[in-house]
Amino acid sequence: MRLSRRCLVLAVAALPLVPFPARASAESSTVSGLRDSAGRQRVLIIDTPDTEADLFRIQAAALVSAWAGLIERDMRVVTRVGAPAFRVRLIGKDGGEKLDTAAPVSAADLFALIDAMPMRRAEAAGRSDR
Repeated sequence: MRLSRRCLVLAVAALPLVPFPARASAESSTVSGLRDSAGRQRVLIIDTPDTEADLFRIQAAALVSAWAGLIERDMRVVTRVGAPAFRVRLIGKDGGEKLDTAAPVSAADLFALIDAMPMRRAEAAGRSDR
């Protein structure tokens, strides 16, 4: 599916994105602050120079098409505009960094990584017992 520029902007606006301006001094405090949500949410941090960057558009399209999976896996998506380069990081519910890459991540790869985590397997088992 190919999204037009206007549709992609609207779709990205619908994502559970939390804009956070990237600043070198904010880098460590942002990640450590997000790690404080340990046990409640998994956090996907997307750093991008701007929302028109090709890599960001690819990543956003992958996430928009996987909306239900993000919600099911207790995901929070944080985008940091103004970063020097594109980067994707996943912080697990335990506060540990599970992924750090300079390339967009497909929803299938992201969900496979998360679904292999012990905490996610326990969550899925608990939900299937209901």
